[in-house]
Amino acid sequence: MSYEFTLDMLDIPCGWRRGEGDWTGVAAALARGETVEVIQEVGSTLWQNSLPEKHSLYWEGGNLSTIKARIWISFTQRRFSPESVLPKVQWHPRVLWIGIGCERGTGRELIETAIQNVCRGYHLAESAIAGIATIDTKAGEVGLLELCQARNWPLKTFAAEILSSVEVPNPSNIAAKAVGTPSVAEAAALCAIEEILTADEHKDTQISIHHLRSSAFICGSSPLLVPKKIFRTQNPPPLQGGVRGGSAVTVAVAVSAIEYLG
Repeated sequence: MSYEFTLDMLDIPCGWRRGEGDWTGVAAALARGETVEVIQEVGSTLWQNSLPEKHSLYWEGGNLSTIKARIWISFTQRRFSPESVLPKVQWHPRVLWIGIGCERGTGRELIETAIQNVCRGYHLAESAIAGIATIDTKAGEVGLLELCQARNWPLKTFAAEILSSVEVPNPSNIAAKAVGTPSVAEAAALCAIEEILTADEHKDTQISIHHLRSSAFICGSSPLLVPKKIFRTQNPPPLQGGVRGGSAVTVAVAVSAIEYLG
């Protein structure tokens, strides 16, 4: 067994983000040639093709009797106990698309807080967020633009007629009358991942979808992780002319089998 292979030598896709964990401990175990278990739930598996012939990584179902460390690759935010004798780390491929519906003038703070609340409630890693999706009439919404710029998230927008063609679990007649589609957040999130999956550059990408399809978060074959959740503020500040600003935001989350590397 080679003792020269290190954690930094793993050819991990550049768009993946390091999460919490004992990175020093896992790196030390790998450098010593000790057994390191890899649990990959989402993201490309192409990085595995560049591993040297002699390495100490094992995947689920392998010889784990002497496991000394663990690497999780998922969209889940895990909390590792500091008392654990087994060092663990997590990588987060950017596979989560956040669908947003909001009233005019909704501020960045409310949108960001709503997203954070959903992530905490469903144990999703914010580092796994690929971007934001919404209806095209919100393309100039200042709060959304400020948030996307601050977090380096792309903003994908879709026309009402496209969103209205998407089957969602929680359609709204009120939304249909107001914006021309019965769903904004749920439909936009699903449209975003469909766009990623059908992109030409991903036709030959190898992906790990076994865990994705069997995840307890997902109902049936739908990639919608989180159905729409509505967050409101009370007494929003007035806009110019005394008109009340936006006071509500709707959040939905969908997961793609292919990560965003932009």
